[in-house]
Amino acid sequence: MHTRLLPFALLGLLPACWGTPHEPKAINSWLAEPTDLASVRRIMVLPFGQEAGVQADCNSVRDAFVGELQKLRRFEVVPLPSDALEDDVLTKSLTRGRLSSDALVRLCTRYSVDGVFVGTVTSWRPYQPQRLGMRTHLVSVHSGSPIWAVDAIYDAAERTTIGDLRHFVEHTQRDDGNLHGWEMNLISPGKFTSFVAHRFVGTWVEGVAEQ
Repeated sequence: MHTRLLPFALLGLLPACWGTPHEPKAINSWLAEPTDLASVRRIMVLPFGQEAGVQADCNSVRDAFVGELQKLRRFEVVPLPSDALEDDVLTKSLTRGRLSSDALVRLCTRYSVDGVFVGTVTSWRPYQPQRLGMRTHLVSVHSGSPIWAVDAIYDAAERTTIGDLRHFVEHTQRDDGNLHGWEMNLISPGKFTSFVAHRFVGTWVEGVAEQ
């Protein structure tokens, strides 16, 4: 019989999650009216940015979100070409707090997309206890306004995050025989990021169900 081994840094966190109801963590999200959502089918995920003072692996985080958006099977996710000059304009306008409507229209017209998905890393800690904060928006080219927005921080130092993560692993993933079990998601930055992306994208399903 194998004994599961866990880094000492996590031992103090586990008692807090055992016995805690395994319910998804409540996060801030907003979804527009169904009529506004219906016209957005082809989207492009722009490179993610990061808030001042935050040093994050934005490419890996973006890749995780692209994967979850594709699993949703609600959108056709169009790749961003490496020569998309409009992306630079949009990224710079985002740092000023507002999307450039002209660059948005040019991008969507050139690549026949209905909207763009933008994300900003607001908090990042790739070591134990891990933390990932994100702010994401899906902007419709038809209205020039966000039709889906999510803002949350997942911190493995909090029992709500640990309980949510354990629920996610035990209900969505197969047991791969790893000695760490579900706790591996607290150790691996890639797995933790995928968990957060799954929860963010899952707010679309929850929001549509409530409409």
